[in-house]
Amino acid sequence: MAAVAAAIVTVLTSGGAAAADPDRVPCSGTALSLAIATARNGETIDLRRDCTYHLSTALPAIGKDLTIRGNGATVVRDGAITPAFRIFDINANGNLRLEDLTVRGGYADTGDGAGIRVNSGGALRLTKVDVLDSTAAANGGGVAVEPGGSAEIRSSYVAFDNAANGGGLYTGGSVTVENSEFARNHARGSGGGIYQAAGTTFVGTSVIRRNTAAGTTDGGGIYIAGGTLTEIADSKITNNTDTGTRGGGIYNGGNLTLGRSEVSGNVVGGPAGQGGGIYNSGTLYVRSTDVFRNSANGTGNSVGGGIYNNGGSVTLDHTTVRNNASTVAPGGVRTNVPITLRDTTITRNIPTNCAPLVFTGCTD
Repeated sequence: MAAVAAAIVTVLTSGGAAAADPDRVPCSGTALSLAIATARNGETIDLRRDCTYHLSTALPAIGKDLTIRGNGATVVRDGAITPAFRIFDINANGNLRLEDLTVRGGYADTGDGAGIRVNSGGALRLTKVDVLDSTAAANGGGVAVEPGGSAEIRSSYVAFDNAANGGGLYTGGSVTVENSEFARNHARGSGGGIYQAAGTTFVGTSVIRRNTAAGTTDGGGIYIAGGTLTEIADSKITNNTDTGTRGGGIYNGGNLTLGRSEVSGNVVGGPAGQGGGIYNSGTLYVRSTDVFRNSANGTGNSVGGGIYNNGGSVTLDHTTVRNNASTVAPGGVRTNVPITLRDTTITRNIPTNCAPLVFTGCTD
């Protein structure tokens, strides 16, 4: 009995978590760096539950197949006195899967991707991961996917990140976003939430909200460049702000299909702003979507509170454009070329629905 009692005392005084999790990485940034550096290809690293791994130097770049299970842990760059570095950097042939983890406080004073960068030939999968409070001098405050890279972002939260373009996410590669949220990210240029520079992007069952783009910029929520292919489905693009001139919610210069979604409460607030909800100069197909309560409210000839089309191809299919507003007419849909309407309603926009450029299917 005395021996058993002594054993119990030893466990209690030596730290229950350490005794219970002998195979998990000890709770220190140094231990995490060593675990990544020495992990075999295909290995899974388990972190201590709810531990905060403080980093004072960069983690080793990932050039192998590796899974890190966070178990609710946080990996954070340690404050203002710590040198600048991104948290995770994935090189060619690297395949990193992060699960149930918070990535916080990355700072890239050069290059893209302060929280996580995926280089050409690399791959990333996030599942239940928060990417927070990271700042890039270039692009992709939270996550950057370079041309030739790929990423899957599932059940994750990307917020409070900052960059020149793509405050939350900057991509030139192949990206899938599902059941995730991009919120309160900021671009000093374009694409407060997401900036798609090239490649393909799918966003499904997700929320893009309260992101901002500043200056003479485009796309408070999402910026889609020419030559890209994008699909957004079953999602909400809401309450984003562009203080520049084009696209409070979405700027589309590529090929965008927007289905079964909501574009609402977005604002383009710069002088002569265009497209509070959506600005289009590419190919835009909108189906079964509600575009409402967006505004182009800047000074001068701010126009097209709902949708502004500048020479692009637009099809509105079983869609509603309602209760949008702009400084000058029209407040609903402004286009300088014919567009296609299929069972679509454009109504109750201020000051008009589509005048002075009236097109077939829209009346005031």
